[in-house]
Amino acid sequence: MDQKRPLTFTTFMLRLFSGIVGGAAGTLALFIVYFLMSSLVPPSDAEGPSSLTMFVVIIMTFVGTLIANTVTGVMVTFMDNVKYSRRKTTIVHIFLFNLILFFVTIPLYLIGSASTLNIVNGVAAVHFLLSAFITALIMEVLAGAEYSLLGIYSTALGMFVSIAIALAMMAGGVRPISIMFAAMPGVWFILEIVSGFTELVYDNYVKLYGTDFLNIQTDLGGDKEIEKEEESEEDEEK
Repeated sequence: MDQKRPLTFTTFMLRLFSGIVGGAAGTLALFIVYFLMSSLVPPSDAEGPSSLTMFVVIIMTFVGTLIANTVTGVMVTFMDNVKYSRRKTTIVHIFLFNLILFFVTIPLYLIGSASTLNIVNGVAAVHFLLSAFITALIMEVLAGAEYSLLGIYSTALGMFVSIAIALAMMAGGVRPISIMFAAMPGVWFILEIVSGFTELVYDNYVKLYGTDFLNIQTDLGGDKEIEKEEESEEDEEK
């Protein structure tokens, strides 16, 4: 069975740095698109955002999320190429998923356009949260059998923390557009912090108790015994 490589503090900091830089790159791209297309955005009115406003928000979100997730994926696979060794496959899947998610979320933007611009900005924030979450899962699944389950657990935990913080900010009166602009570096920072902390705790557990129970090759429910019984029955029938 493949053994998991313990996470070092240096690798943890490099992955954290990658998440912050990737998120910041996405936010920078979002600002660039906004300033380039801001002349197309008419003043908002009581009837809700115009079609041009919707178009600008959709393009901003797509470009920002794609760049943030792709840059993060590229940097993490370089900074920790022992764990994330399948770089090209990882980047291709990140691009494909973000492209598919872009088309899937367009109806949500159209539904939000019937309301206020804050609803549209909220949809954009959810768009990025979901894209970052699945991007992180893609990276963990492709990391290998000794990492994938731990990555899924830690990524899900990081996503719950991100959502809780976003909801707390909204309850505190923070505007959805502010959350949208802060989401990219913020979410990747939280995902890498929670992932690294969870991995460090798990490494110490394995070191103390010697059971790598989150390795998918570890048998926790007697599956191997069932497989042996099935094989013996097939041999008897033959």
